[in-house]
Amino acid sequence: MNGKFVIDTNTIINHLQGLQPCSNFVEGLRPEYGFISVITRMELLAWDGLTSIGEKQIQSYLGLVKTVLLSEPIENEAIVLRRKTRLKLPDAIIAATAVVCDATLVTNDKIMCALTWPNLKIINPT
Repeated sequence: MNGKFVIDTNTIINHLQGLQPCSNFVEGLRPEYGFISVITRMELLAWDGLTSIGEKQIQSYLGLVKTVLLSEPIENEAIVLRRKTRLKLPDAIIAATAVVCDATLVTNDKIMCALTWPNLKIINPT
């Protein structure tokens, strides 16, 4: 798979749980094309009910992808997205990360999949 992809938290959780087709998509993604928002990193590591085995799986996965930190352009895009669409702030930051990085957002979140936003490309792997 070519291009850059910002992978949403729900897609990674589904992958780690072995749920198809999210797992197939994530496994088929070359690591150099996979990105996550710092918000996704935080959500994964703060996941309710996270076991020590689950944390090791997450840490292993996080070692394969690049984490995109918050920057002023991402913050500004997220603010406008939140104001105009009423997305939850973490989702707005994740979507803004995809826009600013010129990447495709990979999510199976129904609200985000229905989002129409300039320069935001979305794929639902399910």
